[in-house]
Amino acid sequence: MKRILSFASIVFLSIFTLSAQTDLSYKEWSENSLTVEDFVKRRSSGKLIGQVYTAIQTYPSEWEKVSWNLRVKRLQSKTLFDPIRSWVSTDTLTDQAVRYGQLLFDATELTRRQMHNYLTQGTYKPNYNAVVRRYYDLNEARTDEIERVTENGQNLAELQQQESIIAQEIAALPETSDAIPEYTLRKFAIGAYIGAVSQFYAGEYSSYFTPSYGFQAGFTIGIGRFGVHMDGWGGGGSRLLKDIPGEKIDTWYHGDRLTTGEASFQFSYDVYDGDIFKVSPFVGGGAGYLDYKNPEKTSEVDMDELGGLRLMAGLSFDLKYLRSLYLVGDLVWSSMYGGINEHSLRLKVYVTRTSYPHAISPYSINCSLSVNFLSKFMKP
Repeated sequence: MKRILSFASIVFLSIFTLSAQTDLSYKEWSENSLTVEDFVKRRSSGKLIGQVYTAIQTYPSEWEKVSWNLRVKRLQSKTLFDPIRSWVSTDTLTDQAVRYGQLLFDATELTRRQMHNYLTQGTYKPNYNAVVRRYYDLNEARTDEIERVTENGQNLAELQQQESIIAQEIAALPETSDAIPEYTLRKFAIGAYIGAVSQFYAGEYSSYFTPSYGFQAGFTIGIGRFGVHMDGWGGGGSRLLKDIPGEKIDTWYHGDRLTTGEASFQFSYDVYDGDIFKVSPFVGGGAGYLDYKNPEKTSEVDMDELGGLRLMAGLSFDLKYLRSLYLVGDLVWSSMYGGINEHSLRLKVYVTRTSYPHAISPYSINCSLSVNFLSKFMKP
């Protein structure tokens, strides 16, 4: 009875690393063939005369600049051979055994190219783990077939035939990763911003108050073209240009300083949202305040404060100076499926009216300039 010998192929397709750096013990697939020196030599045990350990490593690429404001991080991959765990029996250490190990290594490289091109061509595929599992099964079926027809590498004629088939398929399957695949974004987005704001009083109160300046911060939640902004700012710099006689409040005197600010919810709609610019009218409401330090007060209540309902309407203009497109899942906080992060400078111009007590209801024209971060998510 003919003794059947086994040369096992063990493949790992789920290695995912944060960089392209690989353990130096691994050998990366290339046009150069494996040699006897790439295998550990030891005595066989039973029917097993060798093992080939290969792996497909996937990792994010370095940032690739596509245009002046767009950069892309793609999925990259490479096929690895483990010379520490791969071995052949000293009893059967022949060039044919090494060729068979190379054939299994080549089969894994073919699987890697098929998987890589599937993930990077056409439409974006976020279900990374499911894709890896599918190609693991395909590779296992292919190597099982190679083992069967070549009789674990012992049938030289079939070994040569399989070498030719795999080489032709690899040559016919170059990697294509230059094009950005089509992708669809979810309607939900989240962001934050920080900047500076100035407030210029209008109407009759322009003769009472000088402009005020402050710092602004806020958060954004986007649903499609609609946005909800939780906004707040505070500052000072405003002086009284003339006395405000007191009725239910103490007199506010010419030359004294005021602090002011607001907290509001703003609701926007993107009438235009392109790769470079975004234009969004908005309305909102919240609270405005004025604080006046009265130098004549010496009691524990030494500040006059007015607060009231503030309504606003205006227009915002965004200049997107950087867009970061992630075509790799599980890497960014924005989405486990990948996404796009937009960095922009935003100019907002809006009019407010604040209804303070004592019939003080000033209008103001406000301008703000902020740095914004908005994260949009890929659809699964």
